[in-house]
Amino acid sequence: MSETEQDPQATETASAEAEALPETDWRAEADKFRNEYLRSLADMENLRKRTEKQMLDARNYAVERFARELLPVVDSLEMALATSTGEDEAMRQFRQGIENTLQLLIGALGNAGVRPVDVENGRFDPNLHQAIAMVEDPGEPNRILATHQKGYLIHDRLLRPSMVSVSKAATSQ
Repeated sequence: MSETEQDPQATETASAEAEALPETDWRAEADKFRNEYLRSLADMENLRKRTEKQMLDARNYAVERFARELLPVVDSLEMALATSTGEDEAMRQFRQGIENTLQLLIGALGNAGVRPVDVENGRFDPNLHQAIAMVEDPGEPNRILATHQKGYLIHDRLLRPSMVSVSKAATSQ
C-alpha cells in the first residue's frame, strides 16, 4: 500500500492546498513571462535596426579617411588648371591631361558619395562653411564673397568645410 492510501488525512490536506492556490497567480505569472517575451522581442528588433544602420554607415563612410587624403590632390590639380599657360601645342596637351586626370579623380570620388559643398546660393552656413575673413560690404551681410577652398560632403556628412570670405554690414560713421 502507498502512503496516501494509508493516511486519508494527508490526501485531504494535499487536495486542500491545491485548491488554496489561486488561479490568478498563474495568470500573473503568464503575464509576467509574456511581458518579458515582448520586451526581449522589442530588444532584438532594436538590435537588428541598430546593426543595419551601423552596416550602412560602414558601407557609406568607409572611404571617408581616404577621400579626405585625396582632396588636396584635387585642389592641386584645380590650381594647376587655374594658372595661365602658354598656347603652344605641348602646353595644350599637358593641360588636357591634367583636366582628364581631374575629371577621373572627381568621378571616382563621386562614385564613393563625395561631392562639393554648394556655395551657389551665396549664403553663409556655419554647418558647411568656415569664414576665414569678414569684409565690410554695403550689401546684405553674411553673403559669401569668395571661396578660397572648396568644401566637400560625403553622402550627408561634412568631409571638409568650404573656406570662404563673408560680407559683414558696413559700419556707418
